[in-house]
Parts: sequence; structure tokens; C-alpha cells
Amino acid sequence: MIDVMALYQHRFTGHTADGDTWMYSWWATSNLSLVAAQAAAVQWNADLWAGATAGNGLEDHVTAEVGVDSVTTVEITAATGVQTARVDTAQSIDGVAAGSALPADVALVVSLRTAQTGASHRGRFYLPQPAASEVTTNGRVAADFITDLGTSLAAAWTTYNTATEFPVIYSRTLRQSNAVTSFDIGNLYDTQRGREAQVTEARTTTAMP
Repeated sequence: MIDVMALYQHRFTGHTADGDTWMYSWWATSNLSLVAAQAAAVQWNADLWAGATAGNGLEDHVTAEVGVDSVTTVEITAATGVQTARVDTAQSIDGVAAGSALPADVALVVSLRTAQTGASHRGRFYLPQPAASEVTTNGRVAADFITDLGTSLAAAWTTYNTATEFPVIYSRTLRQSNAVTSFDIGNLYDTQRGREAQVTEARTTTAMP
């Protein structure tokens, strides 16, 4: 259990291909100041999108209509779950994949694990809609996408992680944090219905014969 350092939540926000908003986030404990922790989060996200090697980042698997707009870090009092401070930084990164985007509510999930068992000790976040080319013929996640994303996340966290700054799962129920020991990515897409909440749907009506 880790509760001696500052508790931060890093939030990454951007736009979908149709103009709605997406966000993913994760927690960290750190002895850095809020400003320094925010700088580390901005770099982590830049590393994720750029990839461990050129052509293999998240940006290479989403289209140009999908992108990052900002990074936010908030400081949380672990004992109460109350936010005490916040800093925001603009960050502009757009996808470079060719072709069309999948629907905005389609998301690839990154699951986070700790050494403990139970729902309070697991976490996840949902990445923005990928390009349509990232779907196999039977509707699953393309293997190359999973490989690239896993490698890019590992590289980004390698830079972020230090002896005193690392990702955690924070339980709002238990009011405690535990270090993330691994992450995994499945080959089925999930959905985030809220990412189409502000998109106007056009309907085509056909008279009943």
C-alpha cells in the first residue's frame, strides 16, 4: 500500500473524428511537485503517440481527424478523494493513419493490474477511436496494433517511472493506492457511448409499403 507521497491523476483529452470529446486517465503517486508531475505526464503522452520507434506509435493507428488537445494533472487528497489542485497544458497531436476512422464510441482498452486481487486493485483506460484498418476480417483488434501499442506504452512508462514516481491504482472505496505491476491489451474492441453524446444523428425515413 502506497499513500505517503502526493497522489495525482493524469487526464488526457482530445477530439474524435466527428468533433466530440474523448478522455483517458490514470493515477500516479509521486514526490514531484504538481508542475513537475504535469510535465512528466505531457512527456508520457507525447511518447505514447510518437511510439517507441517511428511509425509504431498511437498516432500511426488513428486518422488525422482524431487528436490530442490537452493534458491535465490534478492533485488528490488520498484520505478523502478530494481534488486540491490542478494544472492544464495544451498539447496538439493528430493521428497520421490513412483511411477512415471507426465510430467514435469504439475504443481499445488498456487494463492495469496490481499485485493485489479484487476489483478495487484493477484499473483501465479507453484510448480514442482507431482507424478502420485496425480491424481484422472477423472484427477483432489487429495484432500489429496491439503489439505497437504495448511497446509504445512500455517505452513511455519506462521514461516516466522512477523510484519515487510511478503509476498506481487508487481505490476511492478503500482510500488507498497500490503500484501497477503490469498492463494488458485484449483483442476485442470495447465501447464508450459518451464519446458520441454530442454528435447529431441524421435519420433517413422510408415510408412503409
